[in-house]
Amino acid sequence: MKTSSPDFHGHVIHAPYRSNVNRALLFALPVVVLVGASLFSRSPFPVAQHIPIAAVPDAVAQRGRLVYDRYGCALCHGSEGKGGFANQNAETDGKVPGVTRVAEGYTASELKRLILTGKSVIGKASAAGPRPPYRMPGWQDRMTGQDAEDVVRYLMSLNPKSAGEKWR
Repeated sequence: MKTSSPDFHGHVIHAPYRSNVNRALLFALPVVVLVGASLFSRSPFPVAQHIPIAAVPDAVAQRGRLVYDRYGCALCHGSEGKGGFANQNAETDGKVPGVTRVAEGYTASELKRLILTGKSVIGKASAAGPRPPYRMPGWQDRMTGQDAEDVVRYLMSLNPKSAGEKWR
């Protein structure tokens, strides 16, 4: 009866340890297979996509575009201000409204006040339905007056110059 034998490096493995090595290999093999399978089957990493930014007519409006991006306005109102983020039972067709036509409904000072104070109550499309989950936050404790003026200028610049569909 052979009690030891050399491994592939020439080291001697004694019989009591050989069974431990075999058990370890039997345990490690399925783990390696499962990890490999999960790495092979997972989704690819996201890739940044370039979204063209509409031309902004002046430097203040360009600064406003930067403010719009910095404060995350695009998360709800869209990168081009067209809205569309779902807001269940909101009176604005169940979506966060776009901001491309705010110049039709607000003066610059009204819009600045809305941005700074927010809008805590959003009208319901159906009175019996749930309260819309997303509201316009107020930015007065986080946004400077200059940033608010710049973003207002940017939002006012988004209003299409051509006649067509009205904002609301």
